[in-house]
Amino acid sequence: MTKLALSTMWGIGKYPTVNEFIAAGKELGFTRFELNHAVDSAMLAGFAPNDARIVSVHEPCPADISPSELRKRDWLISACDEDNRQRGVLAVKRSIDLAHQLGVSVIVVHAGSVPLARPASKVVEKLFQAEKINTPEFFDARANAIASRAMHIAPSFAAVQKSIVELIEYARPRGVTLGLEVRKHYHEIPSPDEMQVLLNLGDTQAVGYWHDVGHAQAWEELGYYAHQEWLRRFASRMVGIHLHDMIGFEDHHAAGLGKINLAMVAQYIPANIVRTCEFQNFNSPDQVRAGVRSLAECGCARGD
Repeated sequence: MTKLALSTMWGIGKYPTVNEFIAAGKELGFTRFELNHAVDSAMLAGFAPNDARIVSVHEPCPADISPSELRKRDWLISACDEDNRQRGVLAVKRSIDLAHQLGVSVIVVHAGSVPLARPASKVVEKLFQAEKINTPEFFDARANAIASRAMHIAPSFAAVQKSIVELIEYARPRGVTLGLEVRKHYHEIPSPDEMQVLLNLGDTQAVGYWHDVGHAQAWEELGYYAHQEWLRRFASRMVGIHLHDMIGFEDHHAAGLGKINLAMVAQYIPANIVRTCEFQNFNSPDQVRAGVRSLAECGCARGD
């Protein structure tokens, strides 16, 4: 049995209930699992962990309003509209409640985005995917994205800070730590400097850093920040990690199939944190098994 956890991400669209997903996960050698942000109340119906262990909950879970719908409505903790911001906070609180109910000590939190910076950010990604990196067009687009984000970040980041303080106050008496995740897209929050500000809002029991290898790799691929910078700066506050691989700009491939230097990542992972295989459902069972072996060989599967 592996000490790694498997995210329900792998089971979305395959198994109608969490119980059925866990049964399939056990066949692959997993006894630890993460409930991700595509699990709704219907999937949770009749859920009984039994001898399985839920080690983390990824908000918004239960996802009765999907993450894409929350973004569309701007019901995010970064929303500048106060009513929308409060709705975003409420969605995270539901995940805190679920974690508390299940005896889970950490949730994965997305800190929202800077909507007005999204168009410029997406241009950079499209140029990368069109293999136009290291061209004048790409460099100009990236400079524009950096300028756009800097111009519009202030109100969104102020909303995030307010939300995190409120969520810490809600989560602390319930024994739940907020794991703030590095995001994939440049218009999303936080940057490394912003992450430091958010971590300073609470002690290690209140708020920590959640590393995602694919997301950090994306920032590096586009030339914003090196993958290793996130690890170097925040490993001491790391409470969990999403492990997978990246091909092109598509992440959540099983480990070992792509370009991420997982051996480098392994050097920074603290002992006794949550280590979750966040593999998409397009990975076959054999690819999942091979991914677990790859993570063990590079040192990412050590610890409790």
